[in-house]
Amino acid sequence: MPDLLAAFEGFLAEGAGAAPLTRAAYVRDVREFAAFLSGRSPGWDWPSVHDNDVLAWMADGLKRKKRSTMSRKLMSLRKFFDFLLAREVVEANPARQVTPPRQGRHLPPRLSVDEAFHLVQGPAKSAAKTQSPAGQAATLRDLAMLEVLYSSGLRVSELTGLDTGHLRLDLGLVRVVSGKGGKERWVPVGARAAEALNRYLAARPELLAEGSGEEALFLNQRGGRLSPRSVQNLVSRYAGELSHGRRLSPHALRHAMATHLLEGGADLRSVQEMLGHKSLSTTQKYTHLTVDRLLKVYDQAHPRAHGDDKDKEG
Repeated sequence: MPDLLAAFEGFLAEGAGAAPLTRAAYVRDVREFAAFLSGRSPGWDWPSVHDNDVLAWMADGLKRKKRSTMSRKLMSLRKFFDFLLAREVVEANPARQVTPPRQGRHLPPRLSVDEAFHLVQGPAKSAAKTQSPAGQAATLRDLAMLEVLYSSGLRVSELTGLDTGHLRLDLGLVRVVSGKGGKERWVPVGARAAEALNRYLAARPELLAEGSGEEALFLNQRGGRLSPRSVQNLVSRYAGELSHGRRLSPHALRHAMATHLLEGGADLRSVQEMLGHKSLSTTQKYTHLTVDRLLKVYDQAHPRAHGDDKDKEG
């Protein structure tokens, strides 16, 4: 086996052009699989490996490791058996008969309505402490950004990509350009967010460099476009004041917007359009409606929900 692993690593370096860390990970995964086989069947060899052996290794690994980790390890094994197949050491690739584990959907921590309100209003508490005009403008900017994140459910890159010309506050809308293909969509802006934006726009010149023609809506202290990292830091700062000490990202407000709309009775297709999702299945991961909510909707909407209702004869 050592000779085969050395040859495999050489193939990865010269034939596949894999980076050193990638090569090391592939070889480490294959060694791990070989050690597992040795514990199950002393005297095994590569031609005798069956897909059931790979399945057993995956099942054992999933007891201690993430699905994403075991999926990567399976890819390493597939690569190695492809190499053995090309060298005619084996007649088939058993790792390709095994399906990678389905990945769990990662969702940000869920915010209640009260928690979302508390987070969004965070900058307003420090407004009185800030005396300089530029400091006041920065506070109004932070408040407007958080309001828009929660009101319109924007991705952080979409928020920082906004220009002043993208706003139609008279219509309660903002034009969003998504980095994914540069697609555009119009998204509603709530009354609170529109009010916060108007207050920030009035103070925005305090952040704008003299003679600058910067079109970015949200400006940093140097008068340039604010970065996504700055927004992430902003959310982290005010999230620290919430209970349980949860670590939150800007996406938590996008998630909150979607779930709160759905719990308020919005239909899934409308939320899909507002979020800019191509697939409805992507939007469905935001549906965290409680059983009580589902039962209440059913009770109110279904004509046969109540057993004491008598059929009406025509």
